[in-house]
Amino acid sequence: MVQGHGATGARHTAMARSRPLVLSALLIGALATATGCGTDEGEGAWERSGGSGAAHAAESARAVESARAAESAAAPAPRERRSTPSADRTAAGPASASASASASGSGAAPSARRICSTERLKLTVGRKDVGAGNVYLPLVLTNASTSACTLTGFPGVSLLDADGALIGEPAARRGASHSTIPLPPGGSASALLHTLNEGVTDTPCWKSATSIRVYPPDSFRAMKVAAHSFRVCGGVFDVEAVRSGGGA
Repeated sequence: MVQGHGATGARHTAMARSRPLVLSALLIGALATATGCGTDEGEGAWERSGGSGAAHAAESARAVESARAAESAAAPAPRERRSTPSADRTAAGPASASASASASGSGAAPSARRICSTERLKLTVGRKDVGAGNVYLPLVLTNASTSACTLTGFPGVSLLDADGALIGEPAARRGASHSTIPLPPGGSASALLHTLNEGVTDTPCWKSATSIRVYPPDSFRAMKVAAHSFRVCGGVFDVEAVRSGGGA
């Protein structure tokens, strides 16, 4: 019984192996028959046969189709192709690179403005203006460097005596800040110091200052200039934001 089953299995295996060969032979034979009937003798053979060539050609065609169908059924099913991570990355690469380039192009940061530091500036005072009970003294900041810079906002201002001691309180800010002031080499901006004339109010005046200490906007280093008899009276001492021009 074991031998019988073994022989039967061997025959099935041999038949399975020989099936592609038989199908291939049928396919080749059918093609040869169709070729011989349809092309060797041309139109004269077709007329002499009384149309029998058409029957042979049709039969051959049916045989070819049957052989192809049988071969397709016997052939193993194709395995599904799986994409690899590297292939996926390659396919996505150009789009990702383009998106990165667009993102980098649209997130360009604006260039930083160059602030006028104390090393670039020269501090002077303009002409004092007295009228209607008010006193104004322009503080003039001039760009003494060879390149452009900017000033924005309020300076910090204090009055000092001959020993360098602080007199009273630093100046309060008065009014709104102006837009950024560009200073080319040699260009100037000014900020107005303001107080009251003596006797306008009952508040006594401070003692006369010897020098004025100024911190330019956005700077942590001070500059000094002679006070030119500037004295705070009436309890008012304030400074405006820098504006373009010398304030004369």
